[in-house]
Amino acid sequence: MFVLIKKFLLLVLLLPTTFFLQAQEIDSLDIYLAIGQSNMAGRADILADLEAPVESVYLFTGKEWLPAANPLNLYSTVRKVVSMQRLSPAYGFARKMQNYNQDRKIGLVVNAKGGSVIDEWLPGTLFFSEIIDRARLAAESGKIKGIIWHQGEGDVKEADQYLGKISHLITALRDSLQLPGLPFVAGQLSNDKSNRKALNDTLLNLPKVVPYTGLALSFGTTTFDSTHFDSPSQVLLGERYADQMIQLMEEKKKRKSFSFGVLSDIQYADVETVGKRNYRGALETLRRTIPYLNAYDLKFTVHLGDLIDRDFESFEAPLSILEESNAPIHYVWGNHDFSVLDSLKQKVGNKIGNEKGYHSFEIGDVVFMMVNGMDISVGGHQEGSIQHDEALKMMQILEAEGANNVKPWNGGVGKEQLEWMEAVVNKAEEEGKRVVAFCHYPLLPENGLHLLNHKEVLESIGNSPAMVAWLSGHHHAGNYYMDENGMHHLTFLGMVEAESPALGAIVTVEKDKLIIHGIGDEEDRILNFR
Repeated sequence: MFVLIKKFLLLVLLLPTTFFLQAQEIDSLDIYLAIGQSNMAGRADILADLEAPVESVYLFTGKEWLPAANPLNLYSTVRKVVSMQRLSPAYGFARKMQNYNQDRKIGLVVNAKGGSVIDEWLPGTLFFSEIIDRARLAAESGKIKGIIWHQGEGDVKEADQYLGKISHLITALRDSLQLPGLPFVAGQLSNDKSNRKALNDTLLNLPKVVPYTGLALSFGTTTFDSTHFDSPSQVLLGERYADQMIQLMEEKKKRKSFSFGVLSDIQYADVETVGKRNYRGALETLRRTIPYLNAYDLKFTVHLGDLIDRDFESFEAPLSILEESNAPIHYVWGNHDFSVLDSLKQKVGNKIGNEKGYHSFEIGDVVFMMVNGMDISVGGHQEGSIQHDEALKMMQILEAEGANNVKPWNGGVGKEQLEWMEAVVNKAEEEGKRVVAFCHYPLLPENGLHLLNHKEVLESIGNSPAMVAWLSGHHHAGNYYMDENGMHHLTFLGMVEAESPALGAIVTVEKDKLIIHGIGDEEDRILNFR
């Protein structure tokens, strides 16, 4: 009995205010998630001046909101025993965030577990599921504004792998919460042990490789056991988290960015799978991808060619699914889109809403150029037509030169279109704008699947500083190449060979870069403008 009474008294001492606080109905909160290991859970003493609730800050219990008072990890679904939950950086963070915007109320969702390694937080784990479930419930009372993360003591022996793992975690959190640009701030470990230096140095690179991230530095902090920050340091670290979060939010206000979606090579046909090409299954992959696209506020989505594999009637199935897209869709001509009867080839452009095959449009300071790689091709035009004959001549010349892309499924750009492309790029250069081109065929590398007259195109527009990226499909395995002029050549994975349940990309256009956020197996990338 004495032991039980002692435990109860300890709990009361730990909760001088929160234990008796009344739950409140709260909405319109700015919500922040605080997750990670023991230092985020808090092991420092709760000093007398840190006992009172933070004004206009509330703590989520999983069902309701209480005025936020220490210990803030009390309601974690993955925490250790109550007696171990003490002062964390979430306290100093919340106090400074509230002071930054005193007109707003803040909600904290704290879910930390001492002794956890990062592998326990990755997608598919209990911890990941718990924080996502808790965040979604909390979001019914406001909007999730950011995440603070402190963890890594258990991963110092594998510091070289940490950056990749935390990048994966950040992407998964943003995807699951459907918040692509959600600010994320990580914190450095204590410097009291020399074996942590490698991981702390690795974390310095996080803002360089993952957009919208910051780092709370640990210099000048102290610990009470060489691992856990003491009370003054926890408050200081929390304020540094807030400084980074505020900086990210201010940058977001100034940012004039926008996003568009990318799909490639759906290549649907009502036929059996051949090799890796799951012709029927591509429809299910497409269905699962649409919700990812619709989670973003996209200006448009582009499909990079080969909507079908064969037969004109095949267009109906993918087009009906694509009608569920919230954003308008631009369709690039692909070689398989013309694997139809000769008498129907002239109807393909109209069917996919791109009658001529090439055009341009502008959003802000960016010109998007839709290139028709089927302009000169044997597959895209009836036998005996001018374009068909020109393609045969072009292929004969290239074959004599030993080119490796002389294939009937490849195509090229005609003289009229090339002159148009040059005019578009020159005009953009004069006006200080950037150009992003969409084409079914890559320009580079020369892997045999590239545009027939890629050299001619590169000579015409490749040297212009306005020309920043050529985005393509056709090569289902995907590819990336940056040429000597600093122009990016990115080939996206083909949906017909998708191994992940969904596949595609969200491209965010910043003033100086393209940020590629992959869906499924598509890689994340940052393409800096030259």
